[in-house]
Amino acid sequence: MGGLGFALCRTGSATTPGVRPKSRILPTRTAESAKARVKMGSETDGLPGCARRERKLAHPGFWVAVLLVLVGLGVQIVLAIPLGLIDVALEQGLHKPRLDLARQPLVVGCINLAAFGAAIALGLFLNRLAFRKAFPLGRITAAQVAATVLLLLGAGVALSQVDNVFRALLPPPRWLLNFLQDVFFRENQLLSRVFLLVLVAPLTEELLFRGIILRGLLSRFRPGAAIVLTAFLFAAVHLNPWQFFSAPLLGCAFGWFYLRTGSVALCVLAHAFTNASTIVFPALPWHSPGMTADDLSRVEFQPWWLDLSGLAMLLAGIWAFRKATPGTHTDDLPAPPVITPSGGIAP
Repeated sequence: MGGLGFALCRTGSATTPGVRPKSRILPTRTAESAKARVKMGSETDGLPGCARRERKLAHPGFWVAVLLVLVGLGVQIVLAIPLGLIDVALEQGLHKPRLDLARQPLVVGCINLAAFGAAIALGLFLNRLAFRKAFPLGRITAAQVAATVLLLLGAGVALSQVDNVFRALLPPPRWLLNFLQDVFFRENQLLSRVFLLVLVAPLTEELLFRGIILRGLLSRFRPGAAIVLTAFLFAAVHLNPWQFFSAPLLGCAFGWFYLRTGSVALCVLAHAFTNASTIVFPALPWHSPGMTADDLSRVEFQPWWLDLSGLAMLLAGIWAFRKATPGTHTDDLPAPPVITPSGGIAP
């Protein structure tokens, strides 16, 4: 009916010059437009305006997303090489102990800040976005935070056992164990570990992967595919095959959080909570085999009741998070902005 009404208006205007078209036909399209706007509002009900407008970005596509990841890794390598050369000069030239700066959490945090900052800057440049307006933070409710905590606690318990099995079947090399031991469990480095694991890593990685890469892929792929692709890129940047299961699954969870809420801030908080658990759990006064150990070279398995408890918390967290978030559909949201050849944004 809308298309037929529009054709009648054009015909009346052409056959009767100087006479205004009949206005009684116009409300047909107006009413349909209003219905479309109402439907759009219902699909995104509960989301802040910034989330409705910026859920998708024009860039990156998949291969440009790979490029952004390589930029981050490349800058990390470039900045880490001089630190290795310092150790070589001290040990072989001056015959003094190595400093192992590349294993210091504070130094690693600064390197990651520069590396992922460069990748984020490139992603913002491709989309012609200023940093202060680039990321939809959204409004986070207490129910969403509580459901996120419950879900991540359950996921942490379940994935911990999965990692135990994987390490038992395929033991990691000694150099990797030593590196992870220094970063995660180095004594007298609590503040440096908090800086790296709870502040720098969640902020930089979520702004890049959920704030830029996922939003770019959402304009090219269906939501599920975009979340999975982003999660595997997220896992690849850690360069740790022994996180083959945990990193992609957590990446999918963070992507799902963004899809349900439109908030990158919730993804940052979820990532920070997950990393903080690696600091808090080993410091607990009680010991649980396979869960709270601070020696990565020893493989233990969690008791069955802990596995069941983790699975129950995970399922309860998923149910609670679905109840606490609106069921939005990215296909019904506005299209991403179009970048013109001159570098501007098309109206």
